[in-house]
Amino acid sequence: MKIAQVFSAALAVCTAGMWQAQASSMQYSGELEAETAAKSKQLVPKSDAVIELDKHAYLELIKTRDNVVIEFYANWCTACHGLAPEFNAFAEAARKQYPDVVVARANIEQVEYLSSSFMVSILPELVFIRRPMPGMTPEVRHISAEFTAQALLAYVGGGFVDDVPIGGYSSLWCTPTNMCGHVGGLLGELVVVVDHKFNPFDIPPWSFMAILVSVMYLVGQISSGYLARWLRRWYHAKISEDEHTSVKPVMYDEYRSDTVQTPKPVTKSQPGSATKRAKSKRSKKA
Repeated sequence: MKIAQVFSAALAVCTAGMWQAQASSMQYSGELEAETAAKSKQLVPKSDAVIELDKHAYLELIKTRDNVVIEFYANWCTACHGLAPEFNAFAEAARKQYPDVVVARANIEQVEYLSSSFMVSILPELVFIRRPMPGMTPEVRHISAEFTAQALLAYVGGGFVDDVPIGGYSSLWCTPTNMCGHVGGLLGELVVVVDHKFNPFDIPPWSFMAILVSVMYLVGQISSGYLARWLRRWYHAKISEDEHTSVKPVMYDEYRSDTVQTPKPVTKSQPGSATKRAKSKRSKKA
């Protein structure tokens, strides 16, 4: 009896601790979410020399211009706010010093197509798109220079040669600016649509898409297995039904009552042939 009382008391203490930890965790999550929401309302400083991209503006830009610098950012990104003045200063200087270079930025929360095409993993991220010759596939480089106006000017002025483009120089068939990037961008847009319509849980969009695809695959495998089993049973039932209602196929030497059977001719062996062969063999041995 005492053991049961001690066990119930320990269970009550553990449950109370778990509830308290969960409540504190929910409170911290709520405070963090409120802080993030407050930061997201602060917009990254803009500049007239920087073009704000959407999907259609980006596709038109890479068709008509040969040199494009793109910054990927988000309003909740603290580093994006801190480095925005340097990027705006670079854009102002590049417009005067390098008029053939277009400076743009894209908000990853609003343009999922671009963030998926370039597989953006850090913020802020800078890429330099350069077409070596008219008609060629543009080369895409992740800018490795320091995030200062002077360093970025030196990079677009010729420092980009130190960075290898995505996919290398000899395999530009799969880059963010051609079919591979287009397919990745469309897949990203699909993930966002599915997440908004079918994700009632607090699961990241790509994780939810992976779970959904896995469930669909399992359901498809199970359904195809049951369908194959049903078709096999239906086929055997159809065959057995046809055997009872139609003429049964007859083998080569099987008797059939609906045909006239002709007797097979019997060949008689000549008398003494076997003994002659036996004697000839004995005579050869002797």
